[in-house]
Amino acid sequence: MAVIVDDLDPARRRKCFWDEQLTSIPDLQVELVSLQANMEARLFFNIYAYDVVIFNWCVLDGAVMYAADRAQDILAFYDDHFIQFVRRGGVVIMENQPKRWRPAQRAYDILFPGQMAVLSRETYPFGSTVQVNARLREHPIVQGVAAPIHSAYSQPPGTSWFPPGSTSVRSIEELNPTKMYTGAFQSWSKEWLPLLYTEDRQNPVMLVKSEGLGLWVVTTMYIASSNVHDLVESLVVGARNHRTAIRNFHMAEKSKRRVRVLTSSAVIFVVAVGLFLLLQSGLLKSKVPYGDTWAGNISVSVLFAALASGATFLRGFLVLTWRAARNR
Repeated sequence: MAVIVDDLDPARRRKCFWDEQLTSIPDLQVELVSLQANMEARLFFNIYAYDVVIFNWCVLDGAVMYAADRAQDILAFYDDHFIQFVRRGGVVIMENQPKRWRPAQRAYDILFPGQMAVLSRETYPFGSTVQVNARLREHPIVQGVAAPIHSAYSQPPGTSWFPPGSTSVRSIEELNPTKMYTGAFQSWSKEWLPLLYTEDRQNPVMLVKSEGLGLWVVTTMYIASSNVHDLVESLVVGARNHRTAIRNFHMAEKSKRRVRVLTSSAVIFVVAVGLFLLLQSGLLKSKVPYGDTWAGNISVSVLFAALASGATFLRGFLVLTWRAARNR
């Protein structure tokens, strides 16, 4: 397993909490990797030598102080290796990548352009509890994890997340170390499943996608610092050992989505046919042009079906608008 950090020198990097989390798991070999150090030594990061790769929090946030802007460039150049790694059965886990505790969209766009959008920087939701998506409760990643999931942050009060003098007073004031997440996703493409949500269940903080033989896990969470051993073990061991079950679960969800689309289309079709038969029989009177003809009745039936479909879309749009208003 590889954990990608800012720097291999503990005094020069933002704190990595994965060491203590992963060393407690038997038979697990862990290596800390700095993409920048590899480039300076002209060493290729052989991602294929690992089963699981984790991006430590903020390592891709673009911060110039920690050369995170260079880490972004390196990842953008080698993105195809990460994609092939997952397709061959690897697991990639991305912790929160925020700029001043607001998720940085750029960090997520490097590997997933156009696939997800984080909440605007004007919002700052954070919390020490996350909720499991009840609809996906049987997903192998969260199946054995007690819900809701609460942060069990156990570091001493004086623990610094940053090297001395390396960050602004504002960032330190907004740290809130016991949090499990800051920010969330506001939209995502259909191949992603939202597993974990904010404390108020308004927006997801963990998205997962099965691709090829492997798995992507993308979050706005601080997983290791939250000290939730069950979740950590499920992500780093369970995701690796239960790849087939995870892939089958995602395929089943895709099939369910298709069934829902077909069912909705069938309902609209049945409504249109029913209206047409009522109009044609004369039981339902309509004062429309050519209402006593086949063409007129078909037109009215299609119109009503379209209105029903439009009402469904409008309801979804209103729900999204209401959620956006709540976030503000």
